[in-house]
Amino acid sequence: MSEADDRLLPRRRVRRAAAWTAAVAVAAGAVFWVSGGWDAWRHDAALDSACDGDLAAGELRALLDGAEVTTSGGPGERAWWCRVRGADDEDGRVRLDLSVRRASAPAAGVDADREDAPLGHGWTGSFGFSPDGDADDRGEARVTVMLDCGAGPGDGLVASVSTRIDRADFSRAAERDRLAAVLTGTAVSYAHRTGCEASPGRPVKDVGMSVTSWDHRPFAEVSGSCAGVLDAATAARWGVRTAVETVPGPKPVEGCALGGTAGAPLYGFTAFYGPFLGLKGMEQRDDARLAGEHRDGRYMLAASCPGAGGKAVYEVTSRTGEGHASVLALDHPGLRAALRRFAEKSAEAHGCGVPKASSAVSGR
Repeated sequence: MSEADDRLLPRRRVRRAAAWTAAVAVAAGAVFWVSGGWDAWRHDAALDSACDGDLAAGELRALLDGAEVTTSGGPGERAWWCRVRGADDEDGRVRLDLSVRRASAPAAGVDADREDAPLGHGWTGSFGFSPDGDADDRGEARVTVMLDCGAGPGDGLVASVSTRIDRADFSRAAERDRLAAVLTGTAVSYAHRTGCEASPGRPVKDVGMSVTSWDHRPFAEVSGSCAGVLDAATAARWGVRTAVETVPGPKPVEGCALGGTAGAPLYGFTAFYGPFLGLKGMEQRDDARLAGEHRDGRYMLAASCPGAGGKAVYEVTSRTGEGHASVLALDHPGLRAALRRFAEKSAEAHGCGVPKASSAVSGR
């Protein structure tokens, strides 16, 4: 071999290596295309622009663990909406319905309950999941969050998601966190795109589960939404032995249930914020019920709140001796005092004014 050939040999090796690399790349591309890889990539990329680009695509991918979905959404008559369904899924194995609406509008189609767990971490929101459901119900949940756009009463947004994912199990904290992240990420993106200067909370971690009437604890151990509502002496006099409460944290609907032996319901305290006054017809009720004594033991207070909170109504109801003469023996001054403590504690957590009697519940 000549000296010239020796100089050409490395170049030939480089050219062969380059040709071999190109062939491998072409082959790999063919396999990627034939196996559906291109469609999967195109579908995955489409999530980033789904629902006006507001859908929290990364968080949704983490929740669905690679399941392919279809999306649709945009402005609606009452709210902006985003629908996610499993691709070619006729049985509804993957279903997420998200919506965002102005807080000044009625909360039609949006659900929240005083027994839902708070999101915490700087959010005013709740997570609803039935821990007593069977295996078929463990993939069903709802999440609601309120965002302030300004300091004016009612100046804010309410976002929610209703979900059924057969492969999910929301009894697991990690999956609750992922669903909450889908909603909060979507809501903040929508807010910023539409000119709402909402301040997001921190990433949600370790969201709790809803409570039920079976989750009562000894009254002496309360530390959450029932803490400070009733002193021990009054509780003993009223026959209160148990309580059902959630951990502290601002929610659209908050509550505390006090019960007797084995959790038998006696007194219920509930706070409704913003559009959630519409639940159970609260916007039609007269909350000027602190004057005099009301035979049914039901009293109300109201407060003005900034942002999405708008107006709040606080209510106490009694189930003591329903339908019996013993209802006349209710401690009416004690009930009004307990309601005030419950209302003031909740109002402070939401940044609201001092709760007081008012006859203008329906005004926001």
